[in-house]
Amino acid sequence: MNPLKLLKKGFNLVIPLMILFTVLVCSTIAFAQPPDLTEAPAVEWLKFQVPLQQQARFIEQDAAIWTPVLSSYPGFQSKEIWLNPDRPDELVIVTHWESMEQWQAIPQDVLDRTTQRFHEAMGTEYAPESMGFRLAWRSDSE
Repeated sequence: MNPLKLLKKGFNLVIPLMILFTVLVCSTIAFAQPPDLTEAPAVEWLKFQVPLQQQARFIEQDAAIWTPVLSSYPGFQSKEIWLNPDRPDELVIVTHWESMEQWQAIPQDVLDRTTQRFHEAMGTEYAPESMGFRLAWRSDSE
């Protein structure tokens, strides 16, 4: 058989397969649903300026006042307090929640009362820098 005819015949088979592949890939992408982030884990991040001599009491009172309240609500997973090695007067509280919705469902009056109790126990007010994050991606080591 003529090599040119073989090439043309092969080309005629490849083109429809390429078109089919392109249609399948593009339709899969076009109809792909974005991830449902309503159930994605969330992190509450609070940064406080706390003098070194007050940090032990701050951590103790936070554990005694805030942690029992937060952990009584659905979605609470864990809570950590971090020290900033570059800023010794800075404490960062990281609270892990099953979802942003569960975290945000805590009634405002409960948060206000708990804040007031904490301020009274500390004898001063600490106003945090506050942020909330929703999980976008995670790599687990397994």
